[in-house]
Amino acid sequence: MNDAPFHGAQPVGEPIVLGNEFAEIRVQRLDTRNGSRLLVQSPKSGQWVLLCPLELEALTWQSPQTFSAMLGQPFGSLFGEDDA
Repeated sequence: MNDAPFHGAQPVGEPIVLGNEFAEIRVQRLDTRNGSRLLVQSPKSGQWVLLCPLELEALTWQSPQTFSAMLGQPFGSLFGEDDA
């Protein structure tokens, strides 16, 4: 793993890879100077995010409709609300 964007974070354990016919992700716990984070990476796109425990818990507050909306616009709206 290229640890340049993770500023010295230390991986804990082996990464877990989950995939199906639509997507593949790699998840791994990282210990950072600000506590543990979950690194979620998409090897295909190169996109990644580090999530803290509160951000992960916030996922459990979402409805299935929220995730459907995210899949409909995976990188957000290309235009601001005023531009649409």
